[in-house]
Amino acid sequence: MAENFDGTEHPHAYPLLYTLANALAARGFTTSLGARAVAVTRKGDASLRTQTITCKPRPIDGDRLWFFDALGEPIAQADQVIDAAVIIAADLAPSDVTAGDDL
Repeated sequence: MAENFDGTEHPHAYPLLYTLANALAARGFTTSLGARAVAVTRKGDASLRTQTITCKPRPIDGDRLWFFDALGEPIAQADQVIDAAVIIAADLAPSDVTAGDDL
């Protein structure tokens, strides 16, 4: 992941990744923002499980920007930052949490 924007990324991706990183940080996650992705971990998670999120056009959606996980699976349209943050937070939830438990 490049540390600085080098012009090869979509020109609107970085601000959206920045907004997503802030939304996740406000929810107690540790984020590391690069030019092409944001790495997200849950504070205090002994497993150090990290989710790497990118932002790029999705051809089957008229090239609208979407957030994608490290496997290239779409998470949410990039203008839906809160939806994406909720989905990412759920993915990083401890595996021993059961339905009805408080996070």
